[in-house]
Amino acid sequence: MKNNLADLNNHLFAMLEELEDDELDQDTQKLENTLKKARAISSVSSQILKVANVQIQAIKTMENCNLLNKDMPALLAIKDSSTESASRQKLLGGVK
Repeated sequence: MKNNLADLNNHLFAMLEELEDDELDQDTQKLENTLKKARAISSVSSQILKVANVQIQAIKTMENCNLLNKDMPALLAIKDSSTESASRQKLLGGVK
C-alpha cells in the first residue's frame, strides 16, 4: 500500500467496485466479510483524512504567521525544508 491521498482514493474506489460484485449476492459469508473490510477501510480512511486536514491547517498557520519549517514541531513539519515553498503552494492551492 502506498502512502498518499491519491492512493487512498484509488483504494476507496477499488472497495466500491468490490462491493458491486454480483457474486456477493450469492455468498452470504463473502458479503459479510466484504462489508467488514469496507467498514474498516472507511474508518481508517476517515482518520487519514483527519490527519491530512490537521497538516493542511498547520501549513496554513505557518503561512499566515510567516513561520519556517524549522519552527514547527517535527510532527507537523514538512519533510524537506528545501521544498517548503512548493509544498505550501501545492497544499494551499497556489495561494501564497
